[in-house]
Amino acid sequence: MVLEDVSTFLQFSHCYGAWSGVRDNVIHTSDNSIAYPAGRHLCVYNSETKEMSFLLQPENVEVMTAISASPNTRKYLAVAEQLVDGNAQVSVFNTASEKRVKTLAHADCKTFVALCFSNDSKFLVTVGGGPEFTMIYWNWFHAKVVASCRINSDVRRVSFSPLDNVQIASSGPGLLKLWRLQESTLKGFNMVSGKIASSNFTDHAWAPGDRLLASTDNGDVLVVEQGELRCIVKTRLSGSPINTLSVYSSGFIIGGTEGRMSVYEKNDAREKGEDKDPYHHFKTFRSNDNVDILSVSISPQEETLAAFFSNNQVATFPIVNIDILKEGDNHFQYVGSGFHSQQVSGLDVCVRRPLVATCGGDRSVRIWNYMDKTCEVSKSFTEDLSAIAIHPSGFHVLIGFTDKLRFFNVLMDDLRQFQEFPIKGCKEVRFSHGGHKFAAVNISNIVIFSTYTFEKLGVLISHTAMVKSISFSPDDLRLVSAGVDGAVYEWSLQGYTRVEENVTRNVHYSCVVYNQSANAVIACGDDRKISEFVKSATAREVGTPGMRVQQLLLSNNDKILFAGTAEGLILSYIWGVEGLITEGPHYVVARGNVTRMATTPDDCILFVTSEDGTVFQFDIHLMEEGEVVPKKPLDPSSFLDVVLVTRGDMEEKNTTMTDLENKIGEIQVQSEYKLHLQEQDWNDKTKKMKEEMEAARGAAEARFEALRRRKEQQELEAVEAIQNMERAHMKAAEELESLYEKKLAMEGQRYRTLLHEKEDMECSYEEQLEITKSKYNSVIMKLKAEYESKTKEQQDAYNRLKEELANTKASYEEFVRQQDEDHEDEMLKVQQSHKKALEEEQDAVLNLKSQSAIMRRKFDTHKSEMETLKSHLKHKEDELKLANDKGEEQERQIQMLKNDIRDREQTIDNKEKRISELRMKAKELEKIKFVLDYKYKELKKEIEPKETQIIHMKEQIKEMDEELQRDVRTNHALGQALNDKAHKIDNLNVEIKRQRALVQEKERVISLFLSDLEKLVTEIDPSYWRDAIRQLYRSYVKKGAKEQGARDVPDSMDEFARQREHMERSLETLKRRAAKNEEAVKINNQKKATENAVLIDELNALRREKRLLEVKVQELTSELQVGTRKKRREEETSATPADLSSSKEPAVSSRPTSTRKISSGGAGAGAG
Repeated sequence: MVLEDVSTFLQFSHCYGAWSGVRDNVIHTSDNSIAYPAGRHLCVYNSETKEMSFLLQPENVEVMTAISASPNTRKYLAVAEQLVDGNAQVSVFNTASEKRVKTLAHADCKTFVALCFSNDSKFLVTVGGGPEFTMIYWNWFHAKVVASCRINSDVRRVSFSPLDNVQIASSGPGLLKLWRLQESTLKGFNMVSGKIASSNFTDHAWAPGDRLLASTDNGDVLVVEQGELRCIVKTRLSGSPINTLSVYSSGFIIGGTEGRMSVYEKNDAREKGEDKDPYHHFKTFRSNDNVDILSVSISPQEETLAAFFSNNQVATFPIVNIDILKEGDNHFQYVGSGFHSQQVSGLDVCVRRPLVATCGGDRSVRIWNYMDKTCEVSKSFTEDLSAIAIHPSGFHVLIGFTDKLRFFNVLMDDLRQFQEFPIKGCKEVRFSHGGHKFAAVNISNIVIFSTYTFEKLGVLISHTAMVKSISFSPDDLRLVSAGVDGAVYEWSLQGYTRVEENVTRNVHYSCVVYNQSANAVIACGDDRKISEFVKSATAREVGTPGMRVQQLLLSNNDKILFAGTAEGLILSYIWGVEGLITEGPHYVVARGNVTRMATTPDDCILFVTSEDGTVFQFDIHLMEEGEVVPKKPLDPSSFLDVVLVTRGDMEEKNTTMTDLENKIGEIQVQSEYKLHLQEQDWNDKTKKMKEEMEAARGAAEARFEALRRRKEQQELEAVEAIQNMERAHMKAAEELESLYEKKLAMEGQRYRTLLHEKEDMECSYEEQLEITKSKYNSVIMKLKAEYESKTKEQQDAYNRLKEELANTKASYEEFVRQQDEDHEDEMLKVQQSHKKALEEEQDAVLNLKSQSAIMRRKFDTHKSEMETLKSHLKHKEDELKLANDKGEEQERQIQMLKNDIRDREQTIDNKEKRISELRMKAKELEKIKFVLDYKYKELKKEIEPKETQIIHMKEQIKEMDEELQRDVRTNHALGQALNDKAHKIDNLNVEIKRQRALVQEKERVISLFLSDLEKLVTEIDPSYWRDAIRQLYRSYVKKGAKEQGARDVPDSMDEFARQREHMERSLETLKRRAAKNEEAVKINNQKKATENAVLIDELNALRREKRLLEVKVQELTSELQVGTRKKRREEETSATPADLSSSKEPAVSSRPTSTRKISSGGAGAGAG
């Protein structure tokens, strides 16, 4: 039958597994969706629906190296990809549509190690691989490079500041830098210094505000604010590395070794300056597996946390309930109940239940429910597992261990061993389609057992090497096997005899399958072919150039053949029973070998396992005449809904249920009794509370009535007091108004006097300012002239160094060009000669192998014939003489074959001797290393003048530093003098305050005298005037005379005024002098700082140039060594032993040429 207009395609449905080789390998794309790498693709798992979608990678992508999501919206996902051709790119996906929206690539980056989106998702920063570690600032939507720079240090993480898109942080071993984008240039600043700067920074994250948290490999977290180290938090992981750090609204979370995760919360008191540390430890959690936590991700609403472990497990953690979680319990819940952490070596699908059984290199067996996408049974062992098979009913599994083959019953949540068989290292085991038999491979033999009696039914013996694959026919009457000996045998399971065979030497078969009619078998091996055999003859073949097929799977309707390759691809073919084979699409799946493949009985789902520990589930779609053939959806009712439970477990559960029922009855009785007691207690309390409330209500009413009467009385008293206060205030206001009018007149006269004094002082200060400006203009002009002359000298020196560097570079490039031309000619000659010799040797080896195989086959054939003749010897006594003659003839032929084989082995020994001679000649080529070392020393001498210039510039910098220190000391002395003057000014200010206090006291006495005098004038009674005047005399005249006599000194106020004016003039002079000195020192410091910066930049540029030159010298030296060795090997291979000595002379004579070129290059460099 020829299948026309039939095609097929696979749709990724689910994946049981993950890969830990990516930076930030778990990321929340929404509150319920987690993205993590699996195989060669990116999975997006929904924790609510348990469904999975995929961000598929094309075939040219070899591996993913880093992942990052846009911070706020999680709308975009950036993936750094390493391509097969050695280049790298960054793909940006839209998480909603799961489509690639932009691809970024840069010529300077052959790989990307870190990347991050800006807070508004408009920009993207990436870091390339070593040794340059180029940081690139992208406007990713337009694929435009905004800025780039080389970090030249290992970078583990890079991130944008949440407050500023032009501020970037980077961390790594010995690196914690803050970068700022200024005028399309990235400028870096170290955030820490000293011993801390040399720490290995494993991760960092931005906290709210301008705070950066950085973790180290010794368990510390550094808190950096505004670019400066604020404090160091000693975490509970001290002494062990912190692998990941993540920030959330209440603090931060760190993950480290042995499955430990610590939560730290902010100290509110610290924000007020009352605490030492800004964070405090809250809780520490730990997983049961005690494996390292590599990365964590917090959902946007901070409800769940996703963690990725070093054993390729992805787990979720309920961070929203962190306040009520206990530290001692395991709160991590694995996605899909856990994955395999190493290679999956066995796979089988159940018929009557929706189960898939797998075993792996992690010594665990897992049975998956492919409808619920969960792991129903998981069991770990202490021995290595090599193969697994599940019974069609789903109640039994066979597992191959290193020492035995064991039969297990599949219980509801466990595997219980029932029988074991003495088969060591069983690599392949299969149940028959009916489940009544199973076959197990014992190295080169196949043993058939009965499933129900465990009786050995037969042993199939014919393979001479390990059997790699077996398969039952659909009717279970035949079995086909294939092994590394190149044999494909068909066996009859009725007489356990071989019925068909096909032997292809030099081919190692890895898989073989039957078709549904059992009239043909399909096998694959390392010959890069898929072959179909019908009755021991090859019927059809299809080549797979460039790919080595490891596994085959033929659908139950014989229409589709799937092939898994060692490159991690799935190939599909429209196969059919006969006719032309049509190749279908192929799919990129895993990073390593495809180890197993299986399909469900209805051909709707394909399962693929790989070397990287992942199990992929595909939906198979068949298309006929361009339309998709509809398939029946999976119906849970079509599968068995039965599980196995042992009698002991049932009895234990029944006993437990009986005990629980009794306990429930007792608890009910106790609870009813307690409820009755509580009701009585509540009734008593209610009655007592009512009585207390009635008494309290009566007392409250009486107290309210008393308070009401008291309030009315207080209101009357308040009204009367307010009226009295209003009358007193009106009288006082009239008196104050008249007094303030008099004071305003006095203050107005005083203000006018002070205004005239202020105008006079302004005129004098302006005259002094003009004098000062004219005095210092000449000094400023002189300093400017000196600065311009020094700047010109530095520019001339810089131009001179730049010209010397250009000359050196030109001479070095000329030397490199000459060396490249010589090496290219030598390499072409060496390649041609070696290629020809290699082809001849390969042809000879192939001929010898084929002849040896033919001889061995003939030997085996003759040996079997001799045994046949011996067996018929008793039945043919009349032909005894003829049989003896034939036996002798066969023995002579065998002897001739043995002689021929011996000759062949002697030829091989001669070839090995020839190879050993060539190795001895290769050792002689090591002598050329001396010449290359001499060339390297000459190149090193050319670089030494640059080092001398660097040392001279360092001395200049040291002299300038000393001059700067002298200026600082001068400024310090001036500052001390200024402090002395300030102290004198303070003393004068104290004296002024004392005098002002005396003046205020006089004014107070005068005001009192005026008020008393005003009262006297306003008094009408003349008799009162006499007593009042006497009182005024006693209060003011006598008292004032005494005080004046005690304190008054002639002309003391005039002397004080003169001293004050003198001190004010001296103070102004000192201020002007200090300001002038300060300005001069400031200008000088700025000039020297600028000169130092220019010199440091020049020194750094020279150091980088020196480093590049040394690297180029090393590369040229290594290339020269390789070329010389290849040339010598070519000459020695093509030469005969007689002229070996003559072949050495050209190599020796070629040394002066190379030496001459190097010396000419050195002379050019010296001249430059």
